Amino acid sequence: MKTLRNTICTYAVVLLASLGLTTTVSKAGSSDFAGIFAAVSASVNGGSVDGSYTDNDGERTKGSVGGFIPVGSFEAGVNVPLGSVFFITAGGHATPGSATLAYGEDDDDQSGNGNLRLKVSDAHTWYIAPSVSLWDNSAIYVKYGKTAANLTTHDKTTTAGQSDDKLIGDTYAVGTITQANSGLFFKTEAGATQYQQFIITGIGPDDATKGAATGKAEGNPLLAYGRVSIGFKF
Repeated sequence: MKTLRNTICTYAVVLLASLGLTTTVSKAGSSDFAGIFAAVSASVNGGSVDGSYTDNDGERTKGSVGGFIPVGSFEAGVNVPLGSVFFITAGGHATPGSATLAYGEDDDDQSGNGNLRLKVSDAHTWYIAPSVSLWDNSAIYVKYGKTAANLTTHDKTTTAGQSDDKLIGDTYAVGTITQANSGLFFKTEAGATQYQQFIITGIGPDDATKGAATGKAEGNPLLAYGRVSIGFKF
């Protein structure tokens, strides 16, 4: 009888999950996830910058630059139960390494010094993630976080300056967790970070006799990613 009841309950959960009503009858428990955790991750990141580049001749080009970058990262945090099936995660995520995007070409200005490269490195995110436990060993969550990354410029001049040496953005994501009784867990996550606009001025010749450094780049970086993590809940 108990086996039959459990079987019926399982089918009911699957059916109600498809209707978005899982939390009312789930067998899950938020206490299964309570505690401190740490994880390592692998992800594929697709970055793009929508903006404009004005070369030293005053010609302005609008468009996008971007690319795909595989990276590894680290994560740690704590899960706090808020009810029988709900819990909230507070944590941090660090991504060592860097990505470089190019603005302009070497012949974009009269001196051939208009090429600019933007290097974004060492991103880190502080986040909260409301979660709901679906079964004893699985949960889904949504995430909101604030992300910061270092921004540096590289061109053929020493005059280029930027509005800030940091990129600040908002991160939004959804994900799933599957956890074993031992505490070992797997996470999958898809998300995006929209960074604030940057402005870089003073791009141009490295010799004052060839004209003023009047080149300018500005843009709004967007990073989309898919991530798989493996970790341990202590």
